[in-house]
Amino acid sequence: MDDRLVAVFPLPDVVFFPRTVLPLHVFETRYRAMVKDALEGDQRLAVALLQPGWQSDYQGSPAFYPIATIGRIDGLEMTRDGRYHFRLVGEARVRLGEVVRSEPYRLVRYELHPERPIDDRDPAIQRGKLDLLASHGCLVRELTSQEISGLVLDDAMPFEAAVNGASAGLPAEPHVRQRLLEMDDLFERYERAAALLDEVLQRVLHLKSLRSRDEGGSGVN
Repeated sequence: MDDRLVAVFPLPDVVFFPRTVLPLHVFETRYRAMVKDALEGDQRLAVALLQPGWQSDYQGSPAFYPIATIGRIDGLEMTRDGRYHFRLVGEARVRLGEVVRSEPYRLVRYELHPERPIDDRDPAIQRGKLDLLASHGCLVRELTSQEISGLVLDDAMPFEAAVNGASAGLPAEPHVRQRLLEMDDLFERYERAAALLDEVLQRVLHLKSLRSRDEGGSGVN
């Protein structure tokens, strides 16, 4: 572990991935101080998922998972009463280590924990990327009945961004998304995320079919 330090923003249900964008609203006094200090430094924070049981010690220092993501503050807005609204742009996966300061927020040593490299020019990677984007887009349309303006089937989109965006938005328990983040192989993360998306999509379509059948038969004597 090296001497790099980062402030940690632990959250109960958010798993933050590199190459994704996370909108945040910071209102707690201790985390306002964290943002203020970050803005005076390198403008970076780490977001980590809280481990189960955090409710009993939320105002203290509940445990968080060590694999997390560092992001850069962007688009900052501050309200009159001192709250912050901003986007955190995911930059790198990290392993969090020793807590060197606990108050008013945790300052932690970290080391970079990158995924194994992937070749975006590989035809199999390009096909997988487009298939994943298509599945994700279909699922969101089924869940919201709306098109997604920000999701474009674009050959130029990096494989990492497509995989991590789908993983971050997966409608699953936080620990499932955390396991995806912890995968060191990006292609394995893609395969698992794609399988989970397909499972959810099939359940949604099945329920939709049952609902349509029930509604269609409701007027029959």
